[in-house]
Amino acid sequence: MHPDNCLHFQDIVDNPLIEQMRVENKKIGHLDLDYQRVWVKRCEKTKSNLLHRSVHVLTHMKILMPVANKTPTQSLAFEASKLQLLGELGINVPRVIGHDEQFLYLSDTGIDLRSYFKKNSLSNKQRTEIILKALRQLARIHNAGNYHAGAQIKNYTIDDSGVVSAIDFEDSFDDKWPLIDIQFRDLFLFLLSFNSLGNPDIYAQVIDSYIEQTDNIEIQRRLKQTAERLKPLLKLLGFFAKHNHLSHDIMGVYTLLYFLSTLD
Repeated sequence: MHPDNCLHFQDIVDNPLIEQMRVENKKIGHLDLDYQRVWVKRCEKTKSNLLHRSVHVLTHMKILMPVANKTPTQSLAFEASKLQLLGELGINVPRVIGHDEQFLYLSDTGIDLRSYFKKNSLSNKQRTEIILKALRQLARIHNAGNYHAGAQIKNYTIDDSGVVSAIDFEDSFDDKWPLIDIQFRDLFLFLLSFNSLGNPDIYAQVIDSYIEQTDNIEIQRRLKQTAERLKPLLKLLGFFAKHNHLSHDIMGVYTLLYFLSTLD
């Protein structure tokens, strides 16, 4: 256990809510102590399901690479150490207040971006500014020679001061995977995660900003290559799009793939 300087760790673990979470097998909860919110996260095993792994074997697509198998104990240790490392590098992530055999106890970094966008009426410019703040954290993670593994906007938060942080780092990958493959997967998932906002113009801004911050031209080439590989899917989705037969989410996938197919 690693006590935090601002809170008495024993007061946290002795709180009745923690025992309630243990009994009810809850995955996440929070405590409000001394005017500070503490998030309590149960660490679980990480594993890609059989369908995911089978599709990856058949397609060999980097965006579908399976995560490493880890027990809950291994997952907890991995996420705790990664958060501490990223925090030491100056990246905005929750502070690890402590942990026990089941739970990670983390500082509060605000509301997740997906919920924030739903709850607040924002202009396209305002949403774009926030997404670019999240991208800045992803770029800093990549520049540090690391990866997120869960880079969707639901895994970024914003606090009352407008500070955006990255959260949820339990997933990892086997050492056989080159870092560039994992970082490509990060950026693709990041792009895919905000396609429901209905503003395709942001794709170019995100990619241009990412390349400017990381100088990772290889990622842009891979995005174009992925669109080429998915061209049959793009044509099929285009047919249904013309006849208004696509759900909002699938239409977002079509919009992203169509944009990527236009990259130079």
